[in-house]
Amino acid sequence: MKLQTPSVLLLRQALQKAARGIESKPSVALLADVLLRQNKKDGKFFFVTGTDDTQLTIPAPLDIVEGSFSKPVVLPIVSITNLLGTLPPECVLTMDLSEDESHMMNIEYCTHNGDNVKSGNISLPFFAGDDFPEARELNQEKTHISLPSSVFKSVISKAGKFVFNDDLRPILSTLCIDIAEDRSEVIFVATDGRILFKVTHSNNPETGGSNFYRSGEPTQILVHSSFFRTLSVFDDSEQIDIQTDGKAILFSGNDIEYLCKAVEGKYPNYKSVIPTNNPYYVVVDKKELISVVKRVALFSSASSNIVALKKDGMFLNVCASDIDFSKKAEDQVLITDSKCNDGFTIGFNYHNLLDTVTAIPDDTIRIQLADPSRAGVLTANTPAPTTLTLLMPILLEE
Repeated sequence: MKLQTPSVLLLRQALQKAARGIESKPSVALLADVLLRQNKKDGKFFFVTGTDDTQLTIPAPLDIVEGSFSKPVVLPIVSITNLLGTLPPECVLTMDLSEDESHMMNIEYCTHNGDNVKSGNISLPFFAGDDFPEARELNQEKTHISLPSSVFKSVISKAGKFVFNDDLRPILSTLCIDIAEDRSEVIFVATDGRILFKVTHSNNPETGGSNFYRSGEPTQILVHSSFFRTLSVFDDSEQIDIQTDGKAILFSGNDIEYLCKAVEGKYPNYKSVIPTNNPYYVVVDKKELISVVKRVALFSSASSNIVALKKDGMFLNVCASDIDFSKKAEDQVLITDSKCNDGFTIGFNYHNLLDTVTAIPDDTIRIQLADPSRAGVLTANTPAPTTLTLLMPILLEE
């Protein structure tokens, strides 16, 4: 049986995407390679990779040019990808898979040297696909939503900074996708207990949302942060569908599917920790604040990483010091609008402050405050911001 790809570049890109579903140390030897299977309905080929808890399915740019594909096979993904990296992108490549018990594959390709055409071939073993572990399908009763890929991509790219990376607290290692009871909005939340990230996506296209709800009961879907990297395979999709039966989650879009285990448990009541009536606020330029905090933080204590923010007229003073090494820094950020008493001072871990500021998708930041012991809330300086971050303060020594 012979399979051919129209372009080495397309095949390499497909295998690189498939490789995102492979663990560095798989529990089963076959899971270090890629399964090639054919959809019997339309004849399309797919690459399948997986772990004990996940399965990734990627369209494979291959066509049959001789013989027939009788059953799935497992291909050595590292050897093939390394070979493809040495060939010209436009090169046509053919794979001839033996149908006997030898399980040998002959790869033929052509390259050019000026007007001269050269041929080459590689022999590699492959494996029968009968023993390749495949994940179960979702149950019939499931919740189904569909989101613009741009929305989901933005959430995933930022949520990783806010989760708690600890196997002992798996719930805080997740992104919570919370579908409202009235189906009016879906809320994305990530928190490690010190900082929080929240994005609201409405079901109304007229207000910047989308008609995301498809079927099933409203629920919370908990996606473990270890799956975030693999979810980047959907970056080129226009729409991403998310389905869950409570035990597993299926992401799909553009003929790509990613099935992963759902984290079970109850997510913390994030709504109760977000202040809704902070009396004070200051509005500053995002880039200026990030630049000043990074500069001042160079002289903060390595043990505490604290920077202090102090309202001083039309400026927000940013200060840091390291008493042990006699270092100190102070700089200013221009305040464009405020309702805050002069002298108000609050301390934050500068890493957390930078993460919460960076996550706001706007050029202007509104920092809402109450007192030096209560959480600060950051949003864009707009009437109805969809993204909110929160960070807990650090009490400053007098």
